[in-house]
Amino acid sequence: MATERKGGRGRPAKALDPGSSLLAALGSRMRELRKARSLTLMELGELTGYSWQHLGAVERASVAPSESVVIACDTALGAGGTLNGMLPGVIREQAHLRHRSEAARRPSSEAPDSGVDWGRLSTCGKRASAITSTVVEDIEMITVRQRRLYHELTSAEMLVPVDGHFALLRSLLEAPAPDKLRRRIAYAAGEAAGFAAWIWFDLGDHFAMGHRYATALDALGEAGDKGLRSYVSAYRSITADAAGRVDEAVRHASTALDTAGRSVTHVTRSWLHAVSATARVHAGDGRAALAELNRANRALERAGDERDEWMYDFDRERLLGYQGNCLLELGDYAQAARSFEQAIGGVPTTCVRRKAELTVDLAQARLGEGEPAEAVRLAQEAIAVFARRGSVAGMSRVHRFRDRVAPRRPEVARELDDFVRSLQE
Repeated sequence: MATERKGGRGRPAKALDPGSSLLAALGSRMRELRKARSLTLMELGELTGYSWQHLGAVERASVAPSESVVIACDTALGAGGTLNGMLPGVIREQAHLRHRSEAARRPSSEAPDSGVDWGRLSTCGKRASAITSTVVEDIEMITVRQRRLYHELTSAEMLVPVDGHFALLRSLLEAPAPDKLRRRIAYAAGEAAGFAAWIWFDLGDHFAMGHRYATALDALGEAGDKGLRSYVSAYRSITADAAGRVDEAVRHASTALDTAGRSVTHVTRSWLHAVSATARVHAGDGRAALAELNRANRALERAGDERDEWMYDFDRERLLGYQGNCLLELGDYAQAARSFEQAIGGVPTTCVRRKAELTVDLAQARLGEGEPAEAVRLAQEAIAVFARRGSVAGMSRVHRFRDRVAPRRPEVARELDDFVRSLQE
């Protein structure tokens, strides 16, 4: 059996028939996902905290894994709940095998054989559930409630239920359902996958994030919903921009606008133009960015009460946040600071991550205005929020700010370093 040691190739992995048992199917899928990420067993062990020998035994179906092992592997491999979803079947299968083994060791009963294999009754639980409109309605509400919880819990706390919900919807897409219900399930799966992608982004795993976004777009293509597809594409632009991939950010922003067509409300269109403006200004095209901001303002002026159900809380204050980012990049620090202050004033009290993101931006504007002490105070305020929420993306945002100012204002960088150090003690 291959141990896949670092620095050595080992023996070829033993072929495993995933159809031989549910345990074998789990091990085979785990190996498949690991190889897709180019990880050795040792590297997976480092990521999960479990020995590579035990993980190898799980892949070979030599041992049944515990729930904690499966959850850790599902998370480390970005499996989106696939491995988690296979575990209940493995548990039932192992219980049946134990029962059969114990029954074989017991003395035979004097009672006549009924001819019915009672042990096979458990296989009924493997049949696909009947999907009704009531089931779909209940499932559709889960993502809505999870989005509310996102403002109250850390991303790490949200990951398992959000990815689990996504995995449930993906499994329902494999079950037979009338076309109308199937489109609703695909729509819900696309929305859930998009939200899961954002959680993974906040946790700093861009591999898992990209997988969820791709899955979301596929599901929404089946659902035939251009509006929500444009929304997901715009978030891909935001995450690419945050990672410094400006050309990719511009491409996704353009795709979002092209996909939307006439299928979205003026509010959503305003947001799409605002996202495009930010991507373009970071790509160095200030003129195009200002033109997009003008389009965003005109769209918002034409907006009435109509809202797309998945477009959350976009209004004049949020647009000012995007405007501030453009002005900051163009060097108009005073106007950028005013835009950020107004944007912060409009943030709901529950949206602490969003307020912290704007606070980092305001810190940059204050530094540009020659107020380093205020910039440090604001950045520290944001760091404290991101640390409480476990937001890797948020901390990366402040770290980028720190690295930008370090060459010109090393004292600012030192103060931020000292503050972070104090939180770790």
